[in-house]
Amino acid sequence: MASKTAFVTGSSQGIGAAAAQALAADGYRVIVHYGSNREKAEAVMAGIEAAGGSAALVGGDLSDPDTPAQLASDVAALCPDGLQALVLNAAVMPPSDIGTCTEETFDRIATINLRAPFFLLQKLSDTLVEGASVVFVSSLTARRVTGGVAAYAAMKGGIETLVRRAAQEFGARWIRVNAVAPGTTATGPIAAWTETPQGFEMTTRDQALKRIAQAEDIAGPIAFLCSDAAGWITGAVLPVDGGALL
Repeated sequence: MASKTAFVTGSSQGIGAAAAQALAADGYRVIVHYGSNREKAEAVMAGIEAAGGSAALVGGDLSDPDTPAQLASDVAALCPDGLQALVLNAAVMPPSDIGTCTEETFDRIATINLRAPFFLLQKLSDTLVEGASVVFVSSLTARRVTGGVAAYAAMKGGIETLVRRAAQEFGARWIRVNAVAPGTTATGPIAAWTETPQGFEMTTRDQALKRIAQAEDIAGPIAFLCSDAAGWITGAVLPVDGGALL
């Protein structure tokens, strides 16, 4: 049985699912989280167990402001010996340019992408053990103007500020706080667009590495930041974008 536990939000699909699988391969018992699609989360958990790993399942809609507290309580109950890794991945990315973004869309992005991870970290603070690792998922959009996603990018900018503040605050307990910042990754509805000639050209135009990122390309760096090999890294945002910021 795994002696260390990781909790990954939004791990029923995409980067979250790949991160859950990578952490399970590294020996973590992984708590898989879903917002609405339990069936997909159960498939991720089944895949982890079929590969010889250990997993558990929690559900909670992060668009509900009350969910972080309830979810933290559920996670704490599943790991009485503490939590060694927390990956705050869950996010939504609807169109949100300044000219047309509605207040409802802005508030939904803010609630899921910034408020939820902030309060999950707060509520799970006592569950995190000394030496634990926290990894946020930021985005290339926090550092480069691309796409009509101004509100989404603003929240990711907030995440990067939160990483630095949390790294300082949790450092006394030897808890490391970092983030990965992916570029465009072939997950969800974006995957089909990246397969079109226009999508491929727009995605790879400024990359040093001329291919489309897969979820596993992001999961590896997340697992690295959760590992002992990254034991002297905190407060960092690791670009995982194929060289798009060069």
